[in-house]
Amino acid sequence: MTYKTIHKLYKNVFMLTTSAIVYNSKILASSNESTSISIVSTATPTSQTVPISSPDMQKTTENNTSGFTSCWADYGDAKRTKCRPLCSYGYFSLPGMHECHQWLSCKEIGKIDRKNYTRLEKKSIKRLSLLSWNNYPVVLSKVLNKDKGWNDRITSNYRRLQPHPFLLQVIGMCRKKRLIVTEYHQFLDTHKASRVFKQLKLPENEESLIRLQLCIDYAGIIEFLQMNGLYQCDANILHKLLTQLFFTDDLHLVVGDLDYLRRIGIDNCPTWFKKHSTFGSPGFIKNENVSCSSSNKQCVDKLAEVHINEDIWKLPDVCSFFLGKSSSTSSIRYDLESIHKQCKNDTNLPLASEVLQSYVMAKSAFLKRANKNAIKYK
Repeated sequence: MTYKTIHKLYKNVFMLTTSAIVYNSKILASSNESTSISIVSTATPTSQTVPISSPDMQKTTENNTSGFTSCWADYGDAKRTKCRPLCSYGYFSLPGMHECHQWLSCKEIGKIDRKNYTRLEKKSIKRLSLLSWNNYPVVLSKVLNKDKGWNDRITSNYRRLQPHPFLLQVIGMCRKKRLIVTEYHQFLDTHKASRVFKQLKLPENEESLIRLQLCIDYAGIIEFLQMNGLYQCDANILHKLLTQLFFTDDLHLVVGDLDYLRRIGIDNCPTWFKKHSTFGSPGFIKNENVSCSSSNKQCVDKLAEVHINEDIWKLPDVCSFFLGKSSSTSSIRYDLESIHKQCKNDTNLPLASEVLQSYVMAKSAFLKRANKNAIKYK
């Protein structure tokens, strides 16, 4: 199957899969009249409806606000409902804002108070600091490599697919000073998942459902990136991959590290990743140093299949980590045995959309069992 054929298949199934199963937020629209349209997903049972008559929910036409508002239950604030407007490219919003704000400029970023900052992390690529902008916590990333081409590639990776609920939201950029400002997520990255769930002390069934939703979100992220012809080449160990994913306030996932997004079938990872790759499929490790010219269709198709299969190969490991080993998720793990076995098949791996569908079916089965036992989820 060629990359072109695979990409066409993704396009055919994309609208059927992502619109109803991978989002937690309720998307609410209001018009000048009293009537309104509500598009509500069934991703988790924890979302609450915000009255459409609330001033926060009124349709706005200024500052590039789309007229739609996203609302969710904030697990870090006793599940209180938080809302913000949905924005178009080049704009952002944060909880409680009524209008979208244009991405912060170099001048605006320079005005952010850096006296009282918290150093979050210093990686080989970026230095991360927690700062405050208009009383909102934000993350300032300083790209350490001074090479212009390197800096342009990283800023392009963060900018190109904005805005999207699967991506860390960009708040501002200053390419001249190699700065990127992004939204801060209180629960941080997912390799601390067990600590987060221990802290929240959720009812057993609710936690199990959220853990399964994380699998759905991750499969949706893989499908989304592949739909855009991209893959993350540096997720060479499970821990590394988990640190690239962040919990949102409503315990969904966003990709928070986009430094090494590469083009499927064209770009391979830098060679140094191969030395530490303990998480790759046999086909990926074998072809890791191969690179193709975009004009070499045969090479592109072969390498694209390797890149796509590599993402699928990792799905069972990531999902198993999210589900944990608790007896409360044992029935879910049983439901996913077949699809996870297929993901480890060297010759005929399923598409991301097929894995996503299997995860959604497992969620439906879990809810049916819960209803059968008269368990009510809020």
